[in-house]
Amino acid sequence: MGGGEEMQFEQGNNLPRVKVTNQSSILQMVYHCGPITRADIAKRLDLTLPTITTNINTMITAGLVRELDSPEPADRRHGRRSRLLDIIPDARHFIGVEMTGSESSVCLTDYRGRVLDRRAAPAPSRDYEDNLDMTCALVRELLDRPSPGPDGVSFCVPGLVDSRNGVLKVRPSYNWYDKPILRDVGRRLNLQCPVTVENNACARAYGASLFQRELLNSAPTFAYLFIHTGIACPLILNTSTAFGSIVGAGEVGHMVMEPNGPQCTCGNHGCLEAISSDRAVIARCMDALARGGASVLQSLCPVGEEPSMEHILQAQRQGDADVCRVVERAVYTLGLAIANIDNFTCPHAMLIEGKLFRSEDNQRQLLDAVHRNVCNVKRADTDFVFVEPDEFSGARGAAAVAIFHDLQSAPE
Repeated sequence: MGGGEEMQFEQGNNLPRVKVTNQSSILQMVYHCGPITRADIAKRLDLTLPTITTNINTMITAGLVRELDSPEPADRRHGRRSRLLDIIPDARHFIGVEMTGSESSVCLTDYRGRVLDRRAAPAPSRDYEDNLDMTCALVRELLDRPSPGPDGVSFCVPGLVDSRNGVLKVRPSYNWYDKPILRDVGRRLNLQCPVTVENNACARAYGASLFQRELLNSAPTFAYLFIHTGIACPLILNTSTAFGSIVGAGEVGHMVMEPNGPQCTCGNHGCLEAISSDRAVIARCMDALARGGASVLQSLCPVGEEPSMEHILQAQRQGDADVCRVVERAVYTLGLAIANIDNFTCPHAMLIEGKLFRSEDNQRQLLDAVHRNVCNVKRADTDFVFVEPDEFSGARGAAAVAIFHDLQSAPE
């Protein structure tokens, strides 16, 4: 992969009219590259040392940044060590929220994404208002903690999101259309801080960018493929999400992979989501059960209940032929889609999160399909990393969105 490349930061400026830009750029540099010296910040941002010192002093006074002793030997000429600068993790707190329609999760984090408290609950119904009422009740539990109020809150949801206006444009599988989440949250919660709304796959990408750099080996460009009830793959460029439109980039789940394939919730036939999503895999396995097949899966499922992804993976391990065919088709089709994504975007890394890939066999089959279908003349240097699905990864990613927006603003 293309490791060793540094994250890009907006160049600073010494003119008074761009004071806010300077403060934001310096804060981001300390956040992403700290511990770091004033001299290194000045060099990277092309700012004078007095400008750096003035802004850093403001951040120290505001309680955002702290000074640390450098492990390097003292400067022979001045007889003292350079002082390192780093973010104070407890300086600010953020609440991240994921509302999927089937369950909701919320978490409170510090500036570095450490989870301080969290809540989760199944959805009371498929109704949007019911889901939002329950989700806001979970948020209220965190707000009632005896601690400082949050400095930012972010909601994330599946589907096409207009993040600028805080509107969920469409979630076809739930018949949620043009839902003004930002407005509706404001009516339910008296929040005295910035509130944002984002797609839940994009939120996870933000989370990886801020909190999981070790998985990326410092890759400045990466994709985050998230497979759940839908499929999305946002692309991160130099730590900024490359949104294609107001309805959100990365909605690869509606790429047509089989023109005469199964019907998708969007109305088209053969979409990736209709073949390789968790919902599609479960539906195909239920079809097999209805035909009297998938006998191993039948023995694992409680009577009258639909199989879970855990049941399906267990049946696959035990050699259920019908289940194996469904999973193999889903994995191969997803591998073909990834090859197309890789050919088009050439990310340095791709993180892959999905319950199917708790199986190492499925991981190997997926990568084999990718490598067999990626362009032969393209350098095969994308680093593929599997991420363990977690109940709170979306909520923590949403907190990262709130932190990302906080870093764009000047310290107060």
